[in-house]
Amino acid sequence: MDDFKKKLTARQLLISVGLLVLFCAVILSRHYEKAASSDFVKGYIEGFQWGVLACLLVALLFYLIRNILALRNPEKLKKLYIAETDERKQFIQRQAGSIGMNIVMFGLAAGTVIAGNMNDTVFFTLMGACVFVALIRAFLKIYYKNKY
Repeated sequence: MDDFKKKLTARQLLISVGLLVLFCAVILSRHYEKAASSDFVKGYIEGFQWGVLACLLVALLFYLIRNILALRNPEKLKKLYIAETDERKQFIQRQAGSIGMNIVMFGLAAGTVIAGNMNDTVFFTLMGACVFVALIRAFLKIYYKNKY
């Protein structure tokens, strides 16, 4: 259990760094002019960027609070450990290629946010690819969850 506590502590550090990077991204996005063909597209891109940043913020805060509460309460720590080491869940994630798809989705989402400041055609292309990968991932996860 001590190894799991160290793992959670390391995650907290990574989440804190992620929150810091997110904060810097918010500050920088306010000072960077968006390149778009019309005001509507410019507003759409800006809304997408703020939506992605807000979702990341909520997710990071959720995991940070969950880890802090688990480290303070041995019962919650044990439940979290059991949930993370569940063999069925790990098997489903391996079958669905969850880890690789998460990396691809994160890369596409980051590229979409960055491309929104440069070219609206590239922005919409990357956004479409990101949505496609997310749908495939969701389909595979549901499929393998029902299969096994």
